[in-house]
Amino acid sequence: RALTLWDPHVHLGTVEHSNIGLVFPMGTFFGATNLLHVPAWVAQRLWLAMILFAAGAGVLYLARTIEWRRPGALVAALAYALTPYTLQYAPRTSLLLLPFAALPWMIAVTCRGLRTGGWRHPALLALLVMVASAANVSATALVALGPVLWTAFAVGSREIGARDALVFVTKSIVLALATCALWITALALEAGY
Repeated sequence: RALTLWDPHVHLGTVEHSNIGLVFPMGTFFGATNLLHVPAWVAQRLWLAMILFAAGAGVLYLARTIEWRRPGALVAALAYALTPYTLQYAPRTSLLLLPFAALPWMIAVTCRGLRTGGWRHPALLALLVMVASAANVSATALVALGPVLWTAFAVGSREIGARDALVFVTKSIVLALATCALWITALALEAGY
């Protein structure tokens, strides 16, 4: 049922935009594990482990990006990945953990992109936004505050110029709109009904 916007099983029928998040990335993952004949209970644990690993690895990547080489970076990564916050979402709506896992990656990619310029980091940021926003736009809007605040900090501390920041932000927004066009269209259709 996730491949269509119309869901006849809710409220005598509704247009549902968040089903797209069930198709990618979650549906893709579980479809692949199904093709490989992985038992559902193993696939579910692999899915959750992958999300928690991505969250912790993102904190380590962020620590390396901001040149924090102390042993505390590993402790921070473990604390972030294993936070009790995940317990409420893991058993029933694990898809909502994707913005949580993407946050440190988004900040690190923004930091690197502001320093280096080019299209690589805006493209990576757009892909992160696409994966994180597939099921819950409001959660992604909240984690987007991380890159926004980092950009403001970089400009305010004169690490980069306002013009360079504007170029990076513009590229990122254009690419994010392109990668998220499917769910944006679905959300617009849902809003119409």
